[in-house]
Amino acid sequence: MPSHNPSDPEHPPLAARPVSLLPTDVLARMALDSPLLCDALSLARWSAPAVPVTHHGVPGIDDARTAITRFSLWPHDLPGRPAERTTWLGGLHSAADVAHFVVPWSAALRLGLVEINASHARPAHDLEQQTRDPDRVLSWWFREFEHTIENARGDLARPDRPTPGTTGPELLPGVLRHLYEAPDGSRPDLDSLAREALDSPAPSAPRTTSPLLHVLWQLSDTGAVALDHRPADAPGQDGHGHCTVELTALGRYGVRRLLLEVGIHAPLVDTLAEAGAARFLDALSVLPFEDRLAEAGPWLDRRGPHRALRQIAAVVSGPGLALRRWVGTQVLNTTSSELEPELRSLLRSPHPAVASMAAVVLLSSGMLTQRGLDRMLGEYGPWVVLDMIAAAMTPDNAGLPDFLSSEGTPDVEQIVLDSPDLLRLRAHPDALPVLEALGRHHPDPATSGKARALAERIREDH
Repeated sequence: MPSHNPSDPEHPPLAARPVSLLPTDVLARMALDSPLLCDALSLARWSAPAVPVTHHGVPGIDDARTAITRFSLWPHDLPGRPAERTTWLGGLHSAADVAHFVVPWSAALRLGLVEINASHARPAHDLEQQTRDPDRVLSWWFREFEHTIENARGDLARPDRPTPGTTGPELLPGVLRHLYEAPDGSRPDLDSLAREALDSPAPSAPRTTSPLLHVLWQLSDTGAVALDHRPADAPGQDGHGHCTVELTALGRYGVRRLLLEVGIHAPLVDTLAEAGAARFLDALSVLPFEDRLAEAGPWLDRRGPHRALRQIAAVVSGPGLALRRWVGTQVLNTTSSELEPELRSLLRSPHPAVASMAAVVLLSSGMLTQRGLDRMLGEYGPWVVLDMIAAAMTPDNAGLPDFLSSEGTPDVEQIVLDSPDLLRLRAHPDALPVLEALGRHHPDPATSGKARALAERIREDH
């Protein structure tokens, strides 16, 4: 899913929202039931003990007619009346003319489900054993999912030389990422999907929804998407009628693998819920705020608030961990009412960063009176501000001036710079990096000068 260059440091990949996946064995059973893989396996088994094939690896037309009838590999637009199907079968000259046969047959060949030797095709010798391996089944399915995306064509009149903007690689990555980011069970209609997921379709493309519908139909054979399509049948109606699209559990699995392949962080809800506190907080740190909150619930549920607090406090005290601490406060804010005594106890921690984290949670909890808020800010405010600024810092700190001048943080750095308690500031693990960053990047020259002077005093005292 080439939505970015994962090796480009100027444009780092955006994290995907956390999702849950079904167990591997369940996904494998769904893959075996998906139309394309199911038909490919059926044709592989049907080839036993051996079926003669042409030099292109395709069975002869008589054998193909047998398979088409046995497995109902009829075109979607062919009526179901036996006489019409018989007439259609009789008019075939080559199995290659029947997409619903040649597509799964080609998949069987690509995946090694069928072996060809001496102009005869037969099932792979260990085919049934392989089908009982969930990882192998999902590997088969994902290869066909990728192949379908790469080869889907929306311009059915010219599949070999399609109009720009009508192919699977042009249409599907953005659509699949949009569906993946949507809430589970979301079923956008085709027009909304084209409008929201395809920001700039090629200007020479025909009406976007028609080729998009065609490539989605091809993708639906993998079981990755489910379409509810009601074609227009009245004059004057939109040509494609009404269609809604849903990403299935298999599709979610496939899109996540694509995201991971191009370096996009795509965490699993259940995996993070079982993770240790350090990995959990670091994973949350790359997610948008609302996704962090959604992830906090399952992780807290597995531990309870008191155990969660102990685990978080144990991994946030060192230098360079301000973002981890800040994310930890967001997680603990969701359960702070159950932790007041423990949080107050942590204010006396020998580790200033832990005490600062506890102070942030208490300040945000709504449990303090105005007098309590004032006392907390008076004692812990400088540490809280150091953490706030340190959490916003990046390697180049290019965004720090905007952060410091935003409406949400008006002159917050003055709590550190005005009448500083050097002993108390020096105890905080990120005091010197923050002051040095303020000295280099603060938009106000007077403030940046104060920060440089304070940083120099702290360095001299070391």
